[in-house]
Amino acid sequence: MLPNLDNCSVGIIGLGYVGLPLAIAIAKQNNCLLTKKKLDRLIIGYDTNEKRIEELKLGFDRNNIYNKEQIKKIKNIKFVSGKDFLKNVDIFIITVPTPITEQHEPNLSHIKEAWILVGELIKNRKINSINPVIIFESTVYPGLTEEICIPIIEKQSSKKHNSPDYINSFYCGYSPERINPGDEKHTINSITKVTSGCNEKVADWVGSFYGSFIADGIFKASSIKVAEAAKIIENTQRDINIALVNEFAILFNKLNINTKEVLEAASTKWNFQKYMPGLVGGHCIGVDPYYLTFKAKEIGYKTQLISAGRNINEFMHEYLIEKILFYKSKRKIENLNEEILLLGLSYKSNCGDIRNSQLIKLVNIFKSRDMKFTIVDPKVDKEEVKKSTGLICLSDIPANKKYSIIIMALYHDE
Repeated sequence: MLPNLDNCSVGIIGLGYVGLPLAIAIAKQNNCLLTKKKLDRLIIGYDTNEKRIEELKLGFDRNNIYNKEQIKKIKNIKFVSGKDFLKNVDIFIITVPTPITEQHEPNLSHIKEAWILVGELIKNRKINSINPVIIFESTVYPGLTEEICIPIIEKQSSKKHNSPDYINSFYCGYSPERINPGDEKHTINSITKVTSGCNEKVADWVGSFYGSFIADGIFKASSIKVAEAAKIIENTQRDINIALVNEFAILFNKLNINTKEVLEAASTKWNFQKYMPGLVGGHCIGVDPYYLTFKAKEIGYKTQLISAGRNINEFMHEYLIEKILFYKSKRKIENLNEEILLLGLSYKSNCGDIRNSQLIKLVNIFKSRDMKFTIVDPKVDKEEVKKSTGLICLSDIPANKKYSIIIMALYHDE
């Protein structure tokens, strides 16, 4: 049978920008939003990063989404790094990263580890006990859940997926995450949740589960593939729109026209969608289109517009350095000790996430040209920046120091 929605145990695998807000949203909901019944759920947040777990136990969130009081006051949530704590969990929700390789192809290493872990955990469950439900939130290309992931779990667990008689079986659903780091308006409870399941009954169950704690409600997709595809085109559409205005910016600059003024004028038309030019990074917009182009290539279709948008946005940090050097050369000032102040390093404003930040690529160009620079970003984890990039990042602008080039890269509140 499927787990009891009112008193089930939920294991969240991966406690990053997606997993932690999800775990807390489930844990703090005391009464079902659909039935008004009292909820008595145990939430287990699992992550392989032991330091992250120890920090969360102390109430510290390095991503600065929650403060100590918000975390410590929730009593029905456990943070663990040991997989044994998950062995009797009813519902597994996988929220691990799905990045890309240097060749711009899907890197499924994290999510495959999660599939294998879940398979091992459900292997020794007794026949006729509650059948576990596995829900994926990580962004993938259409078809990956059913074509690759489920067979791995079946092999690892020796159990049959989607058995019609519910005996010695497990069931899967897909509900794409829509977390927007740094956005205090569009939070997990104020965004409609797309849900799906491997059959009609499971789809209804998954929808009811998310509907029990998400205030904005759910949209039940007709299949897992539809839900997977919906997620990936959300970010691909934004990538293409930003690429379009980036190309506008390049063109208008050559025509000596102010791009900002053009966009403001065009925005007076009721159906004009206003996007701003800029660097596209992060773990979604700069990544998801590659999952789609990979799948397209696999079936023999060559994407055109999607690939063109990616090429433009990947080029923008190079275009920016060209403009910096151009304006630098126009000043006719000889300064052998010239130094750059870069304000911001993460991939977006009011967020400390440095994954796929185009600003890191920009700094690497500075380094390759032996240009002196200082990086200031109060949002990012300084140790993580040093460990992953080798760069020194400060929280505050150094006092009594002068810079000849200042780049306002991000609009953090600070």
